[in-house]
Amino acid sequence: MRAKEVLVAQLKACHNENTWFVSLLNSIKGLTEEQAVWKPTETTNSIFEIINHLIYYNQRYLNRFKDLDNPPKDEDNTFHNHEKLTWNEAVKRINDIMFEWKIVVQESDDKILNQWASSIAHLTIHTTYHAGQILYIRKLQGSWNPEDGVIG
Repeated sequence: MRAKEVLVAQLKACHNENTWFVSLLNSIKGLTEEQAVWKPTETTNSIFEIINHLIYYNQRYLNRFKDLDNPPKDEDNTFHNHEKLTWNEAVKRINDIMFEWKIVVQESDDKILNQWASSIAHLTIHTTYHAGQILYIRKLQGSWNPEDGVIG
């Protein structure tokens, strides 16, 4: 399996195809904004904040991959809703970013992709890590249906 095939498989799994773990979109499927902003304690992040964080990093790296400029860094507050999105807008935004990642990787040439393979692999791991956090939060709040998880 070539690097491109592996990275596309990772992007699909962390974005919207349950495999050995629940994908990001499936982890937030059906959530209301009220559920998305809920926190078990004040020292933890809400699901909405986690999605903001994923938007921040996935968009920045996508821009870099496409050789586009990024706004100034605000890494002190990557969980903040910089774009003032509603919950539904944030869900659409992360979905669009993750979908675009799959397209640009599929269309990229091997030389560029080999330069970016490690960063893309880390982004998929990062996204998957946070999808796991989201599941944990949903289980704490009682909003996760175990039938939506991975069976097998």
